[in-house]
Amino acid sequence: MLTALNTQSAERAGAKARVQSLSDQLVLALAAAGITDYFGVPGGAIEPLFNALARQQRANQVRFTATRSEAAAAFAADGYYRASGRLAVCTATTGPGTSNLITAAMSAHADRIPLLILTPQVALAKQGRGGLQDSSEDGYDLPRMLAACTRYSSSVTHPDQLQHKLSRALRVALTAPMGPVHLSIPSDVLAGRPSSAELRLACPEPGKTADAMGLERLLAALRAAATPLFYVGDDAGKEALQLLSLAEALGVSVVSSPAGKRWLEHRHAAYAGVLGFSGHSEAKAAAAGADLVIAFGATFDEFSTNAWTALPEVPIFSVDRHSSHADRLANAVPIVADIGLAIDAIAANACPNSRVERVRRTEWPAQLVRGQQDGAVHPSDLMHWLSHALPDDVVVHVDAGNGFSWSTRDLVRKEADTYRVAMGLSTMCWAIGAAIGAAIASGRRTLCVTGDGSMLMSSLELTVAVEQRLPITYVILNDASLGMVRHGQILAGAEPIAHTLPLVRFDRLAQACGAAGMRIASTSELDRIPVSWLESDLDGPAVIDVWIDGSAVPPMIDRVRGLAGGAAR
Repeated sequence: MLTALNTQSAERAGAKARVQSLSDQLVLALAAAGITDYFGVPGGAIEPLFNALARQQRANQVRFTATRSEAAAAFAADGYYRASGRLAVCTATTGPGTSNLITAAMSAHADRIPLLILTPQVALAKQGRGGLQDSSEDGYDLPRMLAACTRYSSSVTHPDQLQHKLSRALRVALTAPMGPVHLSIPSDVLAGRPSSAELRLACPEPGKTADAMGLERLLAALRAAATPLFYVGDDAGKEALQLLSLAEALGVSVVSSPAGKRWLEHRHAAYAGVLGFSGHSEAKAAAAGADLVIAFGATFDEFSTNAWTALPEVPIFSVDRHSSHADRLANAVPIVADIGLAIDAIAANACPNSRVERVRRTEWPAQLVRGQQDGAVHPSDLMHWLSHALPDDVVVHVDAGNGFSWSTRDLVRKEADTYRVAMGLSTMCWAIGAAIGAAIASGRRTLCVTGDGSMLMSSLELTVAVEQRLPITYVILNDASLGMVRHGQILAGAEPIAHTLPLVRFDRLAQACGAAGMRIASTSELDRIPVSWLESDLDGPAVIDVWIDGSAVPPMIDRVRGLAGGAAR
């Protein structure tokens, strides 16, 4: 997490450019607080901010990355935070520029990812007079639209408002439950005089709290339980890795939500797998046999609970930094506490006992599903191959769709926090943008697993990776269809419609954009993929266009049943 005055900015060489406008003052104040990376698309009304970014980038105070769409800018800021723990800024001009990033803002809000959205307005004198792209309350009122999908959205109409509104935005963004925040600043204010007082910003450290009485109740229940279960949710954080060794000592099984899989070592003996969408039978068995569930950072949403049916009707203690998610289950008891402190309390006070043998995850797939090397690649075989071929430290970003379903069940990562998804809103194309932000933040090889549907929506973000020479490898599950839609229609007995896509050779598209590209048409060809494309040796992006078996049914039947009206508890 960011500290009050992050030292990263102090390490940047070069003198600060002269303050010429409020925009310069804004950019420098954010840089002093450690917020130095921007993603966005330029435009007329936001030009004063871009003038300041150009000046401060020349002085090596900030870094700006131009994406091809505004949504990709917010996805990149999302991926940047997940990779670094540092806030990034996404920018867009007024009118359609701002409205184009609303979907990505919704996605960050759903996944509780903090980012700062800066957008302009037309000049104050033009508002309400039919000014081009007027997005004020007398126009399309985009601050109000963004208020519905951010944790804070406000307009800055005077330079001296910036201090308190920006301070509030940063505090809200980084306080649980975290999320995106938005400030809208008219172009004449951005270009005008600086605030009369120096801007002093601080990005708050998260406070560590512990509900002492709640933790005592939790510990008493854990001591009395015969078959307790640890459930690692989407927001558990890196502290959750400690749960695996603790669970082994206590004789407890560990399961995770699909997104909570990020925080664990998938091959650990105490891990019984994913409970929820596309999950594992062992995880279901562990949940069915539990007489107590202790959940860490759980959202209890539809995807992580199979439409609220996966968790047993037993006491559930929900340990989180806020209590709002516990309201989604009638039998969940909220424990508002820092997850690391709660784990420490359990480790210090819960004694090992002679419980029944916990449920273990069976051996992860070791054999090819297809049983042969020819023909289109079975998606499970692709995930198995990636599990063995990828270096342990390569971070995998997976898009919503077919790839998410197969990777949830079959992709295995040895190291924690090397598997990332955005399933709060299940937004297609998230991984394509997030991989850009992650690669910029870390400088390391990053893998993006996406489908042909998402790639057709957002393929030209590849040119950002080419321009910036980013170490991103794109693995595209290509079956000339919207695979999840197609199989969902089949499994639900619905009319087959609108799932067919044209067959696109993404390897050739990659080459046309200046990236390395390769097509894989059979399982036997997987071993032709150069090792350097999966490591950090390759200078720039690469695209692996994998022709997958479109007839392979993804493990998504629980999702289909949920759409049919899975009962909520």
